[in-house]
Order: sequence, then structure tokens, then C-alpha cells
Amino acid sequence: MAASTTFDPQAGYLVTASPSFVNFSDETLATFYQPILGPAAFSLFYALKAQLIPQPTIAARRMQSGLLAQLNAGGQQVSQALHRLEAVGLVQTFFQHDDLGDVYVYQLQSTLTPEQFVDDNLLSILLLEEVGDQAFTQLVSRGRQFQLASENTQLKNVSHHFFDEFHVDSRSITATPPVIANLRKTAPVEKKPAIDEQVASDFDWPALNSLLANQPVVKEDLEAHRDLIQIEHQLYGIDEPTMKRLILRSVDLRNNHFDAKKFKRVVASTYNIVYSSTKDKDKVAEDNRDHGQEQPGNLTAQDRQLLASVAKWAPVEFLQVLKGQTGGYVTSGERYLLTRLVEEEKLPNDAINVLTWYVIADQGKSTLSANFVDAIANNWIRNKVTDAKGALVQLKSHNKQVKEPKQRQPRRRNNWRKTINEPMPEWSKKDSSELTKKASTQAVAKLKERIAKRKKEAN
Repeated sequence: MAASTTFDPQAGYLVTASPSFVNFSDETLATFYQPILGPAAFSLFYALKAQLIPQPTIAARRMQSGLLAQLNAGGQQVSQALHRLEAVGLVQTFFQHDDLGDVYVYQLQSTLTPEQFVDDNLLSILLLEEVGDQAFTQLVSRGRQFQLASENTQLKNVSHHFFDEFHVDSRSITATPPVIANLRKTAPVEKKPAIDEQVASDFDWPALNSLLANQPVVKEDLEAHRDLIQIEHQLYGIDEPTMKRLILRSVDLRNNHFDAKKFKRVVASTYNIVYSSTKDKDKVAEDNRDHGQEQPGNLTAQDRQLLASVAKWAPVEFLQVLKGQTGGYVTSGERYLLTRLVEEEKLPNDAINVLTWYVIADQGKSTLSANFVDAIANNWIRNKVTDAKGALVQLKSHNKQVKEPKQRQPRRRNNWRKTINEPMPEWSKKDSSELTKKASTQAVAKLKERIAKRKKEAN
């Protein structure tokens, strides 16, 4: 049985921790992780942490409904919070189905050190976009507060090596003692999951190297930060000439070395703007102009212009242009949402842009809501949408179903009711003229006589 994509209250769960969790830092979680996690994910992590017990077993599972009650949150909210914890590498989720039902094992991971966090391409970019340049610099300085502040020193490392102070039997080095060997087998050295593994890119590296051939930048630095450059290219659709300019703005002029931290700030400040120029407004508006002519495949000329438009922009850039038309700005939550959609590689960029257009332009919403966007994206993936045209056709099909009036169901007659035939009274069978006929004097006298007789008997 496959794991559910939603948070199942009836499933069991168990919390474990990786061996490296002994290095976990509450301060690092609060200062570096919390701004990009949000309050729900932050609360969920500590709720899970409180469930840690020594030597946990599968049989010690608890119901996830209890976790929902503790957090006072709905399943959708907790599911999104869990996904965020998994995305930043703080939780690894495992699943199995056994005789007792479904069970999830949530393995808590250690936080990175502040320096490791800053060196991580994705995490540092998200934090920078969330807190801004000044606060980000303060956080980095806080992580380095105990480093030597003096410059231009002549210090040399004169530390002693291990074998200068300790002696180990050479036979134990060449032949590992059985106790150590057995423990290594039962608990192999863990490898912390990388957040930015297998980042796909269509970036033209030879073209970039050619553009930077005669520029004052150390080429080895670019290769060392290849992943960072590719990630920024994917997020913002930065082409090679533009990337060249951004890289040159990030070079330390004192030694021509590429400054990765400065590069992140340069890119964030360049693309964290509202595209409000007339040129940008007109470009998307012209692409989406309604010509009102039907085209093959139930697509109008307006639809075809939209398809041409979404193919030109990277997801974040396309959203920025749309927000520029309405006077809004791209939030950090929206960047995170688009980043996640791009990294999952379930939908191509042009289809993601169609989704963005539908939410912001067609539906008139001010921001991209994770719940709404995920619902649409999952529907498209289920219906095998592989490009922008398929996404647009899926939208038109959905809208058509919504607009079509529902057929009224014929009213069911209660055929089960039994027909009851009651005998009619004798007076109802008489003619109406006979019923309204005036009584005779003799009939009136007889009636009075009967009434008087009944009164006498009663007394």
C-alpha cells in the first residue's frame, strides 16, 4: 500500500532522531530556520521533538489524530508544515503498512551550523529573501561573533596532531576490532540528505565562460559555485549575458575572487523588484490580447498568445511581471512555492506560468495560495498535463464543467403510498337541491318533540 499524500489522522506515527541530532541547536533553528519555515512548521517540529523516547519501536506508535489535537490545526495545514520541514532537511519521513495499519516514522535531523547554513545555496537564498539584506548580514555576523576580528595577522597553525599525543596499536588500525566492526554494521555512518541534489539546468556554461574569458574573475571560483549559479538561473530565468553582469558585480575587486554571498544579495536585490515599467506591462498585456478568433483545439487567438508569452519567462520573473501590472509584489512565500514546483519537476515552467496566470490574472487573486496552487497542480499531474497547452486545455475543460447548469433530476413520486378507499356518508350522495330544501312544518314539530323528550329523560 502506498503512503497517503495527505496527513491521515487514523494512521500511526513514531518519532526517531538521527545520530547527528545530538548536535541540534535550538538557537540556530529559531534564528536561521524559523523565518523560512513559518509558525506552523516551527510548532510541528517541536511537537515531534517532544515525542522522542529512548529505543523506540514500531509497536510504540501513536495516532496522528492526537498530533492534530495537540497542534490545534487541520490535516492540510499540518501536511504543508511537514513538507516544509522535509524540504529544508529537518525531517525524513518513512512509511510502511503492516497488520496494525499505516504507520509513519518521522526521523528528526540536526540543524546545520550557521556557517553551513550560509554556505547552502537554497537555504541562504530563501533566508535572504525573507529577512532582507541587513538582517541577513546581522545573522551571519552573529554566527561568527567569536571568530578573531583582527586582520593582517601572521598567525600560523602550530596545533599538535593526533599521533603526537596518542598511541594506538598498529594492529588495531589495520584490523578493526570486532566490537567496532559490528557496531559500524548495525549503525552505518549516516549521510545527511542534500537539499539541492540533482538540480537540473539548461544553462549554457560554455557561452558564459566565453563571455567571461577576458574578465577579471577567477574561473575556478565559478566552477566551485556551479550549483548556486544554476539554481539562480532556474529560479529567475537568468540568461547568460545577464548572468555575466551579475557575476561581475559580485567579484571582490581586491583579489578578483567570486563572492558567493555577495552574488546572492545582488541577485535578490535585482529580482526582488516590482516590474512596473510600461515596457514590461505592455509586453504581457500584448501577449494576452484577445483577438476573439477560435483556433484548432478549442484555443482562441488569445490563448495562443498566452502560450507564446508563458514560454518566454521563468516562473518567478513571470509572476513579477503580473504583479507589476496590478501594483503588487512577489512575496517570499510565493517564491518558495514556485521554487518547490520547479524542483519537483512534475510540471514544466511554461505550465507553472499558466497556473500563475490563472490564479493572478484570471481569478483576480492577490497572491498565490499554496492550498489553491497545489490543488490545481495535483489535478494537472493526475490528468497527465505535460506542457502549457495541456494545462490551458485542462483549465478550459474545468471552467466549462463549472459553468454548465446541472440537469434537474425529475421529482420522484411516492409510489409506495397505499391508496385508502373510505365509504362516503349518505348525505353526500344526495342532490344539492335536496340538501338545501326547506323543512316542512310537520318535520320541524317532530324534531322539537324529540329534543324535548331527550331533555326530560336526562333530568
